[in-house]
Amino acid sequence: MKINLRVKLTLSFILVVLLTGTLSIIIGFNLILDKLVGQAQSTVLSHINTSQLIYADNIDILNLQVNRLSVSENFTDAFLSGDRQVLQDIVPASREELSLDILNVAGSSGRVLARGGNQEVHGDSVVGLTFVRNALEEERPFAGSAILPQAYLQKEGSDLARQAAIKIVKTPRSREDRREIENRGLIQVASSPIIHQGRVIGVVYGANLINNNFEFVDRVQRLVYENEDYETSDAGNVTIFLDDVRVSTNVRNADGDRALGTRVSEEVYDTVVRRGETWLGRAFVVNQWYISAYRPIRDLEENVIGMLYVGIQEKLFQDINKRTLAIYILMILGGSVLALLLSLYFIKRILTPYRTLIDSSKQLARGSYKKVDIDSRDEVGELARAYNKMISAIRERDEKLREQTEQQLGQSEKLASLGRLASGIAHEINNPLTGILTYSSMLLEDFRDTEFEEDLQTIVDETMRCRKIVKGILDFARETKLEKEKFNVNDALKQAISLLERHYNFHNIDIVLNLDENVPEIMLDLNLMRSVFNNLAVNASDAMPEGGKLMISTRFSPKSHLISIDFTDTGIGIPPENLSKIFDPFFTTKEPGKGTGLGMAVTYGIIKRHNGTINISSQPGIGTTVTIELPMETEIDMSPVT
Repeated sequence: MKINLRVKLTLSFILVVLLTGTLSIIIGFNLILDKLVGQAQSTVLSHINTSQLIYADNIDILNLQVNRLSVSENFTDAFLSGDRQVLQDIVPASREELSLDILNVAGSSGRVLARGGNQEVHGDSVVGLTFVRNALEEERPFAGSAILPQAYLQKEGSDLARQAAIKIVKTPRSREDRREIENRGLIQVASSPIIHQGRVIGVVYGANLINNNFEFVDRVQRLVYENEDYETSDAGNVTIFLDDVRVSTNVRNADGDRALGTRVSEEVYDTVVRRGETWLGRAFVVNQWYISAYRPIRDLEENVIGMLYVGIQEKLFQDINKRTLAIYILMILGGSVLALLLSLYFIKRILTPYRTLIDSSKQLARGSYKKVDIDSRDEVGELARAYNKMISAIRERDEKLREQTEQQLGQSEKLASLGRLASGIAHEINNPLTGILTYSSMLLEDFRDTEFEEDLQTIVDETMRCRKIVKGILDFARETKLEKEKFNVNDALKQAISLLERHYNFHNIDIVLNLDENVPEIMLDLNLMRSVFNNLAVNASDAMPEGGKLMISTRFSPKSHLISIDFTDTGIGIPPENLSKIFDPFFTTKEPGKGTGLGMAVTYGIIKRHNGTINISSQPGIGTTVTIELPMETEIDMSPVT
């Protein structure tokens, strides 16, 4: 049966709408899920930030309280009186007033003079505690988180030691740990030196034990989640970990008790504790899934000693996702009907300009830069204008690449030709120079203290200068084989600079090294590369006769696999008209007799043999930067330097 084109198109569009509608529902479901998960993670990340601020605020308040005590007249007078009983009266009262778990005073030697809690124990040394030692040695306050071993807790009182002890609960997917009890204490602590007449006479420190203390986690839960419940449990929870053990939490286990002693998975532990990074994602917490965030808690030495956790029930977002998906399906069905009605009208108008773009793209692939002429103010017109800009950019890039390639080939060919010519000339000149130098030296010895001595000395000096020039020519044109080895560019720079710093030319030059520690080892000829570094450093010193700064930096780009080395000086700079001649053999701006003009040409050849590039930028009166880029994985060119 014959079917007209309209029916065919209509049937085709129906099929397309059905397929696209189905795909839209599938894709939409995943997009909505991703969006909700992203929103959940964003919410959790906001909550962990809030929790961290509150945690830090508690430490700041503690720090202010301890600092105020350290500068109070009561504490200072009690110290100066030498009567420990006075301190023994003041410290417990201050501890009760400030509601601290620990408040102690120690002398300048670090031995405890008075405890606010367990008053019977004193005279023991607490200098082993970082926050005490730092306050005494650096004579300034310290505040943060710390781990207090069981031995110290016992000295503070058996009640604190019992509070700190938490039975470790075996938890699925946690790391291997044979301990049965966590008896260390995680504390928020502040210490401050007591200073009299510019001298530290003691230290006061206070702390609150977090183990089995739920004030912080419940406060954050009330503030962040507003005690919101979802179904039969809390919508969100907060936990503080010592290492990977829950020591303060409002997460509940199956019995409804706080899940103290349970542990996180080894995956979270590796990310947060071992690598010191924030973990954000979906996690099974005790008995159900949560969208969770874990952030490291660090001590005063920046070591990760625990974690701060917040989480929101995943089921809450899953139910939102179901409702949103139902609305989305209804929208897709309505949109599909409308799309079917409008498709026939727009198909012709849409396809025509796209066909034009396709034809132009094919011509571009064949090397034609012809632009398209589409007069439209909608997205198709924007696409056409963007396409035309792309055509212009491709043409400009191709022309620039062609020009750069021609310049590089010209420079390489010029250096190669000059190298071969220079090598031949140098060999021919070297033998006569040797004869001249030998006989002139002999004549100089015979005519010492005569009227001919000065002239003969001039002949010897100028001959030596010629020999130096010949040596430079031979170095430029040498055909030695590269002795490559695996080496770190940073180490090569350090070795070269350590020798140059002793030279008198660098006595008034400040050499600053800014070396990227992530620079990998590469294959290079160490001796040749050292000569490159020496030449660039000496050139920089010559450009700073009155002194200045030479900054040498390295960096590694994993994306491009390039190692970059920058030599930046604060010298007189290079005039623009001379920049294009820097790598030309025998070009020099130095005074006669102070340079052969081969140094940069040789340097260029060495870098090219390492398959690298070298570029120079300069501003007269401001300074010059020489940038070397060496590829990490490219084989070294074993051809002659020229």
